[in-house]
Amino acid sequence: MTTAVVLGAAGGIGRAVVARLLADGTPVIAVDQDPAVHDLPGVTIAFDGDATGQALLDRALDAAPEPPSILVHALLSEHRAPLQDLAPEHWHRVLDVGLVSAWQAATALVRRHPAGRPASLVLIGSVHAHAASPGFAPYAVAKAGLGALARAAATEWGHLGVRTNVVEPSFVAVERNAHRWRDPAERDRIRAAHPLERLCSPQEVAEVVAFLSGPASSYVNGVCLPVDGGALSVLPEVHLSRNDPPPPTTVHLPEGLEQ
Repeated sequence: MTTAVVLGAAGGIGRAVVARLLADGTPVIAVDQDPAVHDLPGVTIAFDGDATGQALLDRALDAAPEPPSILVHALLSEHRAPLQDLAPEHWHRVLDVGLVSAWQAATALVRRHPAGRPASLVLIGSVHAHAASPGFAPYAVAKAGLGALARAAATEWGHLGVRTNVVEPSFVAVERNAHRWRDPAERDRIRAAHPLERLCSPQEVAEVVAFLSGPASSYVNGVCLPVDGGALSVLPEVHLSRNDPPPPTTVHLPEGLEQ
């Protein structure tokens, strides 16, 4: 039977992923440093502790009756500061949690994986991998590294039947950032930056994770899939407003050419 291991299962996106996989009938082993992971309904077994540690990873992966075939990595760490104010230890912590632990967990699953049996690794990235925001450098570098990791894994593990992909949300309305989306002015500002003019829910991210975890995406490997409502499509000089349509444009074609 297919079993999923979700790292970061008690977070906003992690919880939604657990619920979505359970709805598909997939047994879930949940891991998080937050003891609230034990309160998640329906999980096969829950572990609380540092998922970047090899001992806890081994316990989680070996808890299934047979090697898990789905791994979702939803761990993150942040240290917000200008580049010149960062110290090496800030970089190390953010990269260890956000990037190195993804490689570590993926490798641990692959070492247990029977060759030829389908498996899916889904890494939760961010649109920060593609565009910068002041003070977010370590986080952005870690998320950008997940894309490179997925491409390397696709290249090296594809022949084993293992697919590796990245889901890259933009701003997702979860408890961790509730101070922003519960503030009306800030909420409107965030909505205005997205062509769909609304916030993303963790359930919408979980739907994409479920797709990449299952057989419907059986030939998708090594990709980074934004779940951003079109935010990365917008040029910075564009003002998004339904009440402010773009000006009409006249195109002059050379004589003799027809559109």
